[in-house]
Amino acid sequence: MKKFSDKLFICFSAKDRYVIAQPIVYHLKNYGINVWYDRYEMIMGDDRFKKNIEEGAGKSKYAIIILSHNTITSFCAREEIQTLKLRYFKGEVTVFPVLYELKPSDIPPVFAWIKKLIFKEADRSTGTLEICNHIVCKITCDMLNNCKYKNINEIIQSKLPLPRSIRHLFENYIRVDNSNLNSKITLLYAIYIIITESNDPALRQICKVPCKIFDRLFTENLLNLLIDYRELWLLENSICILIECYYGSCTEFKI
Repeated sequence: MKKFSDKLFICFSAKDRYVIAQPIVYHLKNYGINVWYDRYEMIMGDDRFKKNIEEGAGKSKYAIIILSHNTITSFCAREEIQTLKLRYFKGEVTVFPVLYELKPSDIPPVFAWIKKLIFKEADRSTGTLEICNHIVCKITCDMLNNCKYKNINEIIQSKLPLPRSIRHLFENYIRVDNSNLNSKITLLYAIYIIITESNDPALRQICKVPCKIFDRLFTENLLNLLIDYRELWLLENSICILIECYYGSCTEFKI
């Protein structure tokens, strides 16, 4: 049986490295995502096909395809996309398409399958954080598949040995109007603090991704940066994963 890694592969043209690929890597690493990025994985003298195609595009669980005019004309990128296409149709990889300074109507027929996926568009005037939030949201949804309780309502109704303070905060969270994003995020962060400070610190490493999500997004909340429902969804997923990890039966989450 073929063994796949838990990494996220990034396919792009070298000409787009600094304008979009590297900023995406930066945000994903800050969220604790295990990124397969050529500059982390390859050194001079390596077999490019073996490393980039077989180990990267050929084995990663997730992949970002940054499709641009440069990507379309890049031989290396086209090789990677072909590998990812074959794996995608076998159900072996989740693909996140990003159209960089490229209109959907300009996508060549050979890449038409990418247009059938939910994609994000970007250019020099847009940031990459929102793109990364969408990607990490999907990843945490997949992580929740390993959990018994998939949402906060199920946790409240469960018989998990939760501290009384956490149950009380969850009940208040449900009562807060969904439009009051800052209050809801603050309540989730309070639960996060109670969980992580009252349990074995080593478990933070097991739940690295949800912990980093909280640390990153709550910092933005303190700075009064714009928060949207996607980020709240991210935090809800993360708190459910943490609850399962600390009080349930899951002992390991990887990405």
